[in-house]
Amino acid sequence: MLTKLVAAFNLAMSLGAFFMGISMLPFMGVFVEFPPEWVGVMPFASWSALAIYGMLVFGIGNAVAAVCGFTRKARTCFVATISLGILLSLSAALPIVLLGDWYLPLVFFFVLSFMQIALGLYGIFSKHKTGSQASKEILNQ
Repeated sequence: MLTKLVAAFNLAMSLGAFFMGISMLPFMGVFVEFPPEWVGVMPFASWSALAIYGMLVFGIGNAVAAVCGFTRKARTCFVATISLGILLSLSAALPIVLLGDWYLPLVFFFVLSFMQIALGLYGIFSKHKTGSQASKEILNQ
């Protein structure tokens, strides 16, 4: 059950990454102009580069972690979840370090990364039984 919950969370994170990435690509709304003070300081020079990075790393990465969770590879799912949570927190901390400013979306990213790390750690250290372990115990009784 816990593996399915973590996999569902990873799937939601993947869909969110793709949604945000796709919304950043058409250069509309708040993503029309890349802030000029970020050019040369941040590793990205446009919103489209940032969108592609987000979709490739977090969209595909969380999708792979979700598939691992739904296919009963619990340990792999939990390790991937922790890794992606750490990567998200580091990615959210990058503008703070490079620019010296906090932005409101960063708080949301830190909350999501904390939840992802916490779910992964809980999954690794919990004594839950996966489906195959539970069925082996039933057969042995």
